[in-house]
Amino acid sequence: MSIVIPTLNEEKYLPRLLKSIRAQKTECKFEIIIVDGFSSDRTVDVAKQFSTTVLIVKSNIAEARNIGGLYAKGRFLLFLDADTAIPQGFLSNLKCLLEDGVKCAIFRPEPLEYAEFLFARIGYTLGWILCRLRLTNPCYMGLVIERNVFTSVGGFDARLTYSEDLDFLWKVSRIVKVYYPKRLSIYSSTRRWMQNGRLRFSECLRMAFRVIQYVILRRSSMEYPIYR
Repeated sequence: MSIVIPTLNEEKYLPRLLKSIRAQKTECKFEIIIVDGFSSDRTVDVAKQFSTTVLIVKSNIAEARNIGGLYAKGRFLLFLDADTAIPQGFLSNLKCLLEDGVKCAIFRPEPLEYAEFLFARIGYTLGWILCRLRLTNPCYMGLVIERNVFTSVGGFDARLTYSEDLDFLWKVSRIVKVYYPKRLSIYSSTRRWMQNGRLRFSECLRMAFRVIQYVILRRSSMEYPIYR
């Protein structure tokens, strides 16, 4: 399995993800590929400390995922955002799922921060439901796909600067069944839409607008904002 992680100035969050991967007790063989878009902080140095493969390429997030996917050697590609973490046993359970013939799966999100806040849990529950309806971006939840399927659909559309993963989900759904296993979860940061335990209402509206723009017009005119 090849774990592909796009990064841009993620020195704060990346160590937590890499530690959670290295802490896995599993027979699943994996490689970690970091595709960095010329970070100005210590992201690359942090990545190298964990014996990962680091590719430094000026790219948007769709291009970064494609670069990692093409470089990968594994039969399956696991795409994770830098501000996520995986629980103990995740890779072993994922290995069992893939051995049952699953070619693509998206995981149930759990809040990395503010887990005790109702807004955080409601937000991720809503996101999980919308993702199953193919109405929101899936990659913050983590996505695994067989490399042959990834190649067949042409990877992520590099012309899209936002909702490239929703577009990818739609393409993949046309040729294989996408699974949503409840027993496999990913911890995902709430930094995009919560701050100091409060809902970032204006940012939630912008996120919704970006998705609606893609669904209606099949294009994206906005880029992902940088969060810290």
